[in-house]
Amino acid sequence: MSPFSRGNEDSTSIIISAVFLGAMALFAAWGSSSAVVYLADEGSPEWIGLFINGAAMLAVSLVLVLASSLGDPSGFGFTRPKVGAGYGAGVTWGLLLGVLASVLNLSAGGSGLVPLRGLSIVQIILLVWLLASVAEEVLVRGFFQSYLEPLSHIGFKAFGKRISLPVLLGALFFSAMHLILLTTGTPFLTVYVIMAFMFFLGLVTGYQRERSGSILPSIVTHVSFNVGGLIGGIIYIIVQIAVVGRTAAEVVGALGG
Repeated sequence: MSPFSRGNEDSTSIIISAVFLGAMALFAAWGSSSAVVYLADEGSPEWIGLFINGAAMLAVSLVLVLASSLGDPSGFGFTRPKVGAGYGAGVTWGLLLGVLASVLNLSAGGSGLVPLRGLSIVQIILLVWLLASVAEEVLVRGFFQSYLEPLSHIGFKAFGKRISLPVLLGALFFSAMHLILLTTGTPFLTVYVIMAFMFFLGLVTGYQRERSGSILPSIVTHVSFNVGGLIGGIIYIIVQIAVVGRTAAEVVGALGG
């Protein structure tokens, strides 16, 4: 049986296949970016690793989607969202979670992400807000969650919403994949906070994906989370200067780790 075919596999086999193929995409992206950074000259641009990582993840994820869908990716979220996709609620939740994650991380003594240091705001918008958000959503909500769709009849209710097994597992996978940040030198506290909030973001985006039938709302929510992270950082800096009485230099120095 093809590793991309779900056929009449049992639940355990489907989950193992999804995790294995999803992990393969992650390691392909990480390996490609690491190899390029290792082989590049010292004067190479700092954004090259992030670009290769995002591009490779997106490319491999698209291959997995096309192979698993037998050339018809509409069932994997590549279609227009249904009416009432919940863009407004998604943006609200994305911004809120992003602000909370940033403020909590910085207030607890965490720092920013090491791979983003030295990047301009334009580079962050293009490589993180857009490329990384799209690549991660195509992998997790496009491939991983859709691959688990035969298990969607299994689930539970929380806060009046039904959370299916594919949504829950997608959120767990989404959270766990950010462990890779530890290899970049990002402090454990920061990675821990990110993983916790990635789980909740994964529940929101996964619910949107399942409800709308499309990955577009989840991409918008993911981008909103990243925007919220910036807003949260700005709020933290303003409070530290205006309320706590620290100087701008002290705050920036603390954020730099």
